[in-house]
Amino acid sequence: KLRGSSTSRRVLLWEKRFKLWYVGWSCLDRRTTLPMLPWLMAEIRRCSQRQDPGGPLGSSVPAREVLLLLGSPNLRCVPATSGGSPGSANPAVFIFEHKAQHISRFIHNSHDLTYFAYLIKAQPDNPESLVACHVFRATDPNQASAGAAQSRRLLRGR
Repeated sequence: KLRGSSTSRRVLLWEKRFKLWYVGWSCLDRRTTLPMLPWLMAEIRRCSQRQDPGGPLGSSVPAREVLLLLGSPNLRCVPATSGGSPGSANPAVFIFEHKAQHISRFIHNSHDLTYFAYLIKAQPDNPESLVACHVFRATDPNQASAGAAQSRRLLRGR
Protein backbone atom coordinates (compact mmCIF):
# COMPACT_ATOMS: atom_id res chain seq x y z
CA LYS A 1 0.00 0.00 0.00
CA LEU A 2 1.48 3.28 -1.02
CA ARG A 3 0.76 6.68 0.45
CA GLY A 4 1.94 10.10 -0.61
CA SER A 5 1.18 12.55 -3.36
CA SER A 6 4.54 12.55 -5.12
CA THR A 7 6.24 9.44 -6.42
CA SER A 8 9.49 10.39 -4.68
CA ARG A 9 7.71 10.49 -1.30
CA ARG A 10 5.85 7.20 -1.55
CA VAL A 11 6.15 4.97 1.48
CA LEU A 12 5.15 1.33 1.61
CA LEU A 13 2.96 0.53 4.60
CA TRP A 14 3.60 -3.00 5.80
CA GLU A 15 0.52 -4.95 6.87
CA LYS A 16 2.27 -7.13 9.47
CA ARG A 17 5.63 -7.01 11.28
CA PHE A 18 7.27 -9.87 13.15
CA LYS A 19 10.41 -9.53 15.26
CA LEU A 20 12.34 -12.74 14.63
CA TRP A 21 15.82 -14.18 14.30
CA TYR A 22 17.01 -14.86 10.75
CA VAL A 23 18.88 -18.15 11.07
CA GLY A 24 20.11 -18.52 7.50
CA TRP A 25 19.47 -20.04 4.11
CA SER A 26 20.58 -22.77 1.75
CA CYS A 27 19.89 -23.84 -1.82
CA LEU A 28 18.12 -27.17 -2.17
CA ASP A 29 19.29 -29.97 -4.38
CA ARG A 30 16.73 -30.92 -7.05
CA ARG A 31 16.38 -34.33 -5.38
CA THR A 32 15.28 -32.80 -2.06
CA THR A 33 11.88 -34.11 -1.01
CA LEU A 34 9.38 -32.67 1.48
CA PRO A 35 10.26 -35.21 4.22
CA MET A 36 13.88 -33.98 4.00
CA LEU A 37 13.01 -30.34 4.75
CA PRO A 38 13.06 -30.64 8.58
CA TRP A 39 16.57 -32.10 8.29
CA LEU A 40 17.62 -29.20 6.01
CA MET A 41 16.21 -26.67 8.50
CA ALA A 42 18.18 -28.36 11.29
CA GLU A 43 21.36 -28.26 9.17
CA ILE A 44 20.94 -24.53 8.50
CA ARG A 45 20.39 -24.03 12.23
CA ARG A 46 23.54 -26.00 13.11
CA CYS A 47 25.62 -24.02 10.60
CA SER A 48 24.48 -20.70 12.08
CA GLN A 49 25.39 -21.91 15.58
CA ARG A 50 28.77 -23.21 14.40
CA GLN A 51 29.57 -20.21 12.20
CA ASP A 52 31.39 -22.51 9.79
CA PRO A 53 32.52 -20.29 6.88
CA GLY A 54 33.62 -23.30 4.86
CA GLY A 55 30.32 -25.14 5.32
CA PRO A 56 28.33 -26.51 2.39
CA LEU A 57 25.23 -24.43 3.07
CA GLY A 58 24.56 -20.87 1.93
CA SER A 59 24.57 -19.27 5.37
CA SER A 60 27.65 -19.27 7.55
CA VAL A 61 26.98 -16.30 9.82
CA PRO A 62 25.34 -16.29 13.24
CA ALA A 63 21.60 -15.73 13.49
CA ARG A 64 20.62 -12.07 13.57
CA GLU A 65 17.60 -10.27 14.94
CA VAL A 66 15.36 -8.99 12.15
CA LEU A 67 11.90 -7.72 11.36
CA LEU A 68 9.98 -9.75 8.82
CA LEU A 69 7.66 -7.28 7.09
CA LEU A 70 4.67 -8.65 5.23
CA GLY A 71 2.93 -6.42 2.73
CA SER A 72 1.27 -7.37 -0.50
CA PRO A 73 2.94 -8.26 -2.80
CA ASN A 74 6.29 -8.44 -0.95
CA LEU A 75 7.94 -10.00 2.05
CA ARG A 76 10.94 -8.01 3.32
CA CYS A 77 13.58 -8.86 5.93
CA VAL A 78 15.14 -5.80 7.61
CA PRO A 79 17.68 -5.50 10.45
CA ALA A 80 16.01 -5.02 13.84
CA THR A 81 17.06 -1.92 15.73
CA SER A 82 18.82 -2.52 19.01
CA GLY A 83 16.73 -1.39 21.94
CA GLY A 84 14.04 0.09 19.72
CA SER A 85 10.43 -0.89 19.45
CA PRO A 86 9.58 -3.73 17.02
CA GLY A 87 8.15 -1.27 14.50
CA SER A 88 11.05 1.20 14.56
CA ALA A 89 13.36 -0.37 11.97
CA ASN A 90 13.90 1.47 8.70
CA PRO A 91 12.17 -0.66 6.03
CA ALA A 92 14.21 1.06 3.30
CA VAL A 93 17.37 -0.69 4.57
CA PHE A 94 16.78 -4.38 4.04
CA ILE A 95 18.63 -7.69 4.03
CA PHE A 96 16.45 -9.16 1.30
CA GLU A 97 13.03 -8.81 -0.26
CA HIS A 98 10.99 -11.50 -2.00
CA LYS A 99 7.80 -11.30 -4.01
CA ALA A 100 5.12 -13.39 -2.33
CA GLN A 101 4.19 -14.96 -5.67
CA HIS A 102 7.67 -16.56 -5.90
CA ILE A 103 7.39 -18.31 -2.51
CA SER A 104 6.36 -21.90 -3.04
CA ARG A 105 5.97 -23.32 0.47
CA PHE A 106 6.06 -22.50 4.19
CA ILE A 107 7.42 -25.05 6.64
CA HIS A 108 6.77 -25.14 10.38
CA ASN A 109 9.19 -27.37 12.28
CA SER A 110 7.19 -29.89 14.32
CA HIS A 111 10.23 -30.77 16.50
CA ASP A 112 10.86 -27.16 17.57
CA LEU A 113 7.81 -24.95 17.07
CA THR A 114 9.83 -21.74 17.29
CA TYR A 115 11.37 -22.40 13.85
CA PHE A 116 9.76 -21.92 10.46
CA ALA A 117 11.01 -21.52 6.91
CA TYR A 118 9.89 -20.82 3.39
CA LEU A 119 11.04 -22.00 -0.02
CA ILE A 120 11.57 -19.63 -2.93
CA LYS A 121 13.02 -20.00 -6.42
CA ALA A 122 16.43 -18.33 -6.63
CA GLN A 123 15.65 -17.16 -10.19
CA PRO A 124 11.84 -17.10 -10.47
CA ASP A 125 11.81 -16.61 -14.26
CA ASN A 126 13.98 -19.68 -14.86
CA PRO A 127 12.07 -23.01 -14.67
CA GLU A 128 15.38 -24.81 -13.98
CA SER A 129 16.27 -22.49 -11.11
CA LEU A 130 17.40 -23.83 -7.75
CA VAL A 131 15.12 -23.35 -4.76
CA ALA A 132 16.38 -21.58 -1.62
CA CYS A 133 15.19 -22.29 1.92
CA HIS A 134 15.18 -19.32 4.37
CA VAL A 135 14.93 -20.22 8.08
CA PHE A 136 13.65 -18.02 10.93
CA ARG A 137 13.35 -18.48 14.71
CA ALA A 138 10.69 -16.83 16.83
CA THR A 139 10.92 -16.11 20.54
CA ASP A 140 7.89 -18.31 21.21
CA PRO A 141 5.93 -20.96 19.25
CA ASN A 142 2.81 -18.77 18.94
CA GLN A 143 4.83 -16.07 17.22
CA ALA A 144 6.24 -18.60 14.72
CA SER A 145 2.75 -19.94 14.02
CA ALA A 146 1.39 -16.42 13.55
CA GLY A 147 4.25 -15.46 11.22
CA ALA A 148 3.79 -18.55 9.07
CA ALA A 149 -0.01 -18.15 9.02
CA GLN A 150 0.16 -14.46 8.04
CA SER A 151 2.69 -15.28 5.34
CA ARG A 152 0.40 -17.98 3.95
CA ARG A 153 -2.48 -15.48 3.87
CA LEU A 154 -0.25 -13.06 1.96
CA LEU A 155 0.45 -15.82 -0.56
CA ARG A 156 -3.25 -16.58 -1.01
CA GLY A 157 -3.87 -12.91 -1.70
CA ARG A 158 -1.65 -12.87 -4.80
